[in-house]
Amino acid sequence: MEITIEEQSDIRIIRLTGRLDGTTMKQLEEHIVQLVDQGCNKFVFDYRNLEYISSAGLRVMLLSVKITRSSNGKVALFGMQDNVAEVFEMSGFFRIFEVFQTEEEAVAYLVS
Repeated sequence: MEITIEEQSDIRIIRLTGRLDGTTMKQLEEHIVQLVDQGCNKFVFDYRNLEYISSAGLRVMLLSVKITRSSNGKVALFGMQDNVAEVFEMSGFFRIFEVFQTEEEAVAYLVS
């Protein structure tokens, strides 16, 4: 999996490419923890190029919500492919995450 992190004022846009599963989730977890340790608590995840997410991937996403909320932060997702959306639907994660169609909508949610 490829992870690209961009800074937009106090928001970090995390672009994911490939598969988020048991072999790649640790890499994302380390990035999230490092960013939170640096004081970042607003994350937008770009799912446009995320091809697959497993239960291990869902766990690291849940971690992102827990640690950002504990510091009054927010998480938003956008650009979810149908197969990834199906996993979120089946797991009930649409009740946990704010999911948007576009990056602009996701960023606007975090700014509000």
